[in-house]
Amino acid sequence: MKDSLAVIPSSTYLAACAAAWCGLHCALTPFLAVAAPALALSEGVERALWAGTVLLGAVMLVMGPARKNAALVLAFVGGAVLWAASLAGWLHPLPENATSAAGSLALAGALVQGARVCQAGACPACADEEHADRS
Repeated sequence: MKDSLAVIPSSTYLAACAAAWCGLHCALTPFLAVAAPALALSEGVERALWAGTVLLGAVMLVMGPARKNAALVLAFVGGAVLWAASLAGWLHPLPENATSAAGSLALAGALVQGARVCQAGACPACADEEHADRS
């Protein structure tokens, strides 16, 4: 077991940590969204949360095999731009709740689809796992 951990590249650990943070973020966000009005968060905090979410998602996307899929990268970038435009007020006639939700759902959809791309041989961690199962 100890030897198998030594051959996994450090980038895989970073991707695993990003995935863990993403899971925690996705689990806590619904509760924070409900509590947000009571917390009276400023626009700066809201934008910082957006930046953290986009950075976390970008790390996950770049570390996985989905980085080679142009459609997924475009969906992720499009979702981030839509969400940012919503927070900046550029889509003002449309309700911010709807446009922010659409942007965040585009980000989440790209990440979920990116996770489905990982197949045996597509990334070093999957290939190592497939090799270990055959032995």
